[in-house]
Amino acid sequence: FPTMSTSAPRRLIYNYDAWGPFIRPQTIEDLRENVQLFDGSQVTTVMLGPNFGQSMCYPSEVSEMCHWREHTPEEKKEFHHRMGPRFARASEWVAEKWRKDGVDAFGALVQGVVDNGLEAFATIRMNDVHCLVLEDRKGPYTDKFYRDHPDYRLQQSGGLNYAIPAVRAHRIACFEEMVRRYPFKGMELDFVRGVPFFPGDNPPNDPHEGEHPITYPRDYSEGYCPIMTGFIGEIRAMFDRVGQELDRKIELCVRVGSSLSGCRRVGLDPIDWHERGYLDFLTVGRFLQIQYELPISSFKRALPGLPVLTTIDSYLTCEGQHFVSVYPRDASAEMFRGAAAALYAQGSDGISLFNMYVCRGNNRDSAGKEWAHLEPREIMSEVGDPVTLEGTAKLYVVDAVSPLFNHPFVDPQSGLPGEASPRFPLVTKMFVGEKNAVTRKCVLRIRTNKPMLAVQLTVQVNGHGLGLGAPATTSQLFAEPYDQTVPEPERSRDFLVNGGHLIYGENEIVVLAAEPLTITNIEMSVTD
Repeated sequence: FPTMSTSAPRRLIYNYDAWGPFIRPQTIEDLRENVQLFDGSQVTTVMLGPNFGQSMCYPSEVSEMCHWREHTPEEKKEFHHRMGPRFARASEWVAEKWRKDGVDAFGALVQGVVDNGLEAFATIRMNDVHCLVLEDRKGPYTDKFYRDHPDYRLQQSGGLNYAIPAVRAHRIACFEEMVRRYPFKGMELDFVRGVPFFPGDNPPNDPHEGEHPITYPRDYSEGYCPIMTGFIGEIRAMFDRVGQELDRKIELCVRVGSSLSGCRRVGLDPIDWHERGYLDFLTVGRFLQIQYELPISSFKRALPGLPVLTTIDSYLTCEGQHFVSVYPRDASAEMFRGAAAALYAQGSDGISLFNMYVCRGNNRDSAGKEWAHLEPREIMSEVGDPVTLEGTAKLYVVDAVSPLFNHPFVDPQSGLPGEASPRFPLVTKMFVGEKNAVTRKCVLRIRTNKPMLAVQLTVQVNGHGLGLGAPATTSQLFAEPYDQTVPEPERSRDFLVNGGHLIYGENEIVVLAAEPLTITNIEMSVTD
């Protein structure tokens, strides 16, 4: 079975991103309760996001705190509409605690993590464009540096251009302030949040294509790799210098997209960073979606000896694009367990739970139904180790292209949706992390884009036929009370899988249909 890159203890990271810990609290004591939820769990590390957009959620002397001025009722209404009322209120609460009460809520959060015996890391969105377009790019998530230098912004996104030395210098000054001000164990540079970082090696002459402005980098930024590598080296040197002064090691890690070549396309070269000794560990992930397959082995071959962790997000790809909440199919406990087990089977050295909290901020729908809920916290005592995942109920999934968060410029494309017909079978793969699958009940579900009625399907797993299957009687294999996209059972067919035919790791699945069908989902439940 795959082993860890090093003998270092396995990390289970809870990434609170930015707004998460501030969504529900009314007092600082409430805030501390958001840290105490990790008591008795396998969580080792809590990552806290200090930046909202280009602004900070603490009283920075280098940058500027969010909500730097009072807003008119009209501006506030638009801000709440763009962010969602619960997330908007969370950042307003942070600003109010400082300006009205003189309380640094972010600092209290960091100290609470440390007091509870956990590692506290800062996680930096390397380019965050939340609400930057508001008020002619002078909204609540801008800082003075951003507002004063429109020439430092990227045309594609409005984010900062790291090719400009002043931008890099400003960022390093912010980072040094953070590690001096707060007892962080280290800092994560999150490059998944978000591309682009550079203008492109060959920017188009015309900023518009037809009637649609270019909003995403069309051209390679590989030529900027040396600049970003130099920047990472400066950060590493600053951490070493400050760490020596403060008598503590300050770790540096990065989160990058799910392709080494995709990294180079946007000006990132983690291979070079590792070879120069800049990194303590690296996390691979995709933008705001659970992926059961990630190129862990490729990264580990290219970065020998470096711990390579993987992200599990809080949203599973679903069909359609119009929902009450941005995250229409919230991850269930079974999904978290299945994704963790699948990633461990591919060699992951640890797990980062990213945006798991976000379901706390879901909105009500037009009928008044409440979609906000707590995350499935029981999994924090299970997904930190493959051993504790054994024997738990899991949902394994063949990854599908997300209609919401697909970044083809950076990430490889998933195999679903896919076509199956009498002459051309759909051939795909599912990663499974069951070492004793022969003792489990395994049900494979095939879902199509329309009711199958009497269409005959032939399915094989690792060359073993599964018979004709049976029509599904439920919309999902497990109960999902917060799924906004409940599919009709008539579109699904279930097949019983002999666990003895499953492989720990990659499994081949072949679907052949008596008439052309579009396969949208392939999922498998594993239970006692």
